[in-house]
Amino acid sequence: MNNFAQIKVKENFVNKYLEYKNLEINRRFSSNKKKIKRLDHYLWWLKDQKKRFSSLIIKNRENIFISTCDHYKIQKYEIIYSGLISCKNTTNLFDLLKAIKLQNNYLNKNKGKYCFISIDRNNKVLLHHWKYFGYKQLRNDNKMFDIVVDKFNIKQNFNVYYKYIA
Repeated sequence: MNNFAQIKVKENFVNKYLEYKNLEINRRFSSNKKKIKRLDHYLWWLKDQKKRFSSLIIKNRENIFISTCDHYKIQKYEIIYSGLISCKNTTNLFDLLKAIKLQNNYLNKNKGKYCFISIDRNNKVLLHHWKYFGYKQLRNDNKMFDIVVDKFNIKQNFNVYYKYIA
């Protein structure tokens, strides 16, 4: 039986966080394909990590994913921009879907907020699973589209999805 746990990322995890973020699997499906420099990461960690709730998803005592949820107020909207960072160079669909489920357990407690995710169009696995977690595609004619794309610097090769947490 697989044993999963989820714990909040603490301040002393800064270097491991960077190591995981720079894995090739994460850069492949990220808007930023370059390795993040240590100094840039430290500056981000000290400045912007406060807006992010990060939790470590563990399977059988092994780190498998970091769930990220950035919290913002944009105009009159409470917004969460959510993502996953792999802690391993390879993963499997079961672990990925379990991580998304755990992430959604956290998100679903944030009533009255909009949650946005972006998925690289080359990520064929995730492009087929967003609907099972209650997301809808954000079309470019939606009034929120430009706001979200600009705020989170989402590239053109990404689809954007959202859900309202009622």
